[in-house]
Amino acid sequence: MKGTMTLTLLMLALMLAGCKSGHMTEQQRFERSILKELPFSIDSVRWLTSGDLPTIKFANAGYTDVAPDAEIRPDGDYWVCNMFDSEPPAHQAEENIWRNVLVSCKNQRVVCVDRYLRQGRTVGYCYVLQSERKEYPTYGTFHWDVSDSRNVEMVGVMLDDLKQLALKRHQLNNAGLVSPASQDDYWKMMFHADSLFDTRLYDEARQVYDLAFSEDRYILPSQLSQAASKMTSIGDNQAALAYLRHRVAMEKDFYEDPLMTSYTELTDTFEQRSQQWHYDLELKKTLEGIFERDQYDRLLWSQAVKNNPGDTERNDGLARRALMTDSLNLVLVSNILSQYGFPSRELVGDFGNQAVWLVFQHASLDYQKRFLPQLEAAVSRGDIAPLYLAMLRDRIDVREGRPQRYGTQIDKKGNLAPLLDASRVNQWRQEVGLPVLEQYGD
Repeated sequence: MKGTMTLTLLMLALMLAGCKSGHMTEQQRFERSILKELPFSIDSVRWLTSGDLPTIKFANAGYTDVAPDAEIRPDGDYWVCNMFDSEPPAHQAEENIWRNVLVSCKNQRVVCVDRYLRQGRTVGYCYVLQSERKEYPTYGTFHWDVSDSRNVEMVGVMLDDLKQLALKRHQLNNAGLVSPASQDDYWKMMFHADSLFDTRLYDEARQVYDLAFSEDRYILPSQLSQAASKMTSIGDNQAALAYLRHRVAMEKDFYEDPLMTSYTELTDTFEQRSQQWHYDLELKKTLEGIFERDQYDRLLWSQAVKNNPGDTERNDGLARRALMTDSLNLVLVSNILSQYGFPSRELVGDFGNQAVWLVFQHASLDYQKRFLPQLEAAVSRGDIAPLYLAMLRDRIDVREGRPQRYGTQIDKKGNLAPLLDASRVNQWRQEVGLPVLEQYGD
């Protein structure tokens, strides 16, 4: 009787184990099969959003001393271990990456494991090159057998590409990024996040976007929508919704077409706002894009010159890009002025309204003088604040060799350009809504 009961309990346990396994998702089964192949155990696992390869981030509570197949050094040098009787490194250094490459002919896949040493702990990434198989249809990203020796050259090229990703991730982890403390910091983070996204380091890009957006006072709101659009494109709807909610909180008049938005969580908010404000959303979005491109390309160029003055080839390329953006924006805004006249705040909101002025602020002198009467009329109607007219007048005066009235322009040496009347400059500035210049105060 006792033996029968023991057998029954054993069968029940096996059946429950089978049921548990049968209810595992494809991702869980895939993850389990990969972890079985690793030469060491790991404590925590997180799947990353990846453009090309299934990618797992892992961590261990302590140091993992399993010998690597190769060591990647900070300069990109690739030292292959265990070849020609060479001794593998005895201990991993924080500046180096340890790599193991695992080939499974049975599963027709190659797993690339890159390990980093962080304060005595091992962290790293598993990149999975999985051939198309019925067991894992979602993760079979290659229509050829990556484990076949005839394809070793192609796999080698892919592993070399992963080396660049490994180094970029290493640099990011060593950067010690913190919340922006200035507008300059914000733009540096945005450029960095966009670069990470373009390199398909999507999770790292989101980390940097999150940091850049942690200080509202530096944010260009349309960039929250741009970042949301990028997250949507890779299926990270949670991040996209978070960025849109952030913009909703920042801008009391921001909304999307409630009938067209992809985010039902915001439909009610957008519906209420659309009844309060009656923007031309397409025109508003176009002008905000113009504003963003103007700032982005110009500041990317100035940052590059500041940080790497000797890289003339890249700096010249960014300068040409900024000038091309200026030309394109000028054509777009000129067409808008012809079609709509000067767009009021009631039509396009503050940033859209200011984009028109910003484009002409960076245009040639002839275009600025041609635009001046339209801006004067817009100010008289209350369509834009008078301080924008003051800045454009100053810029025209300085470019034509006359002293400026409002003190908004600096010369090529970074000093304040000559003033029309230093004793009255702060009075004139206050009349148009500009802050006082302290050096000319009472």
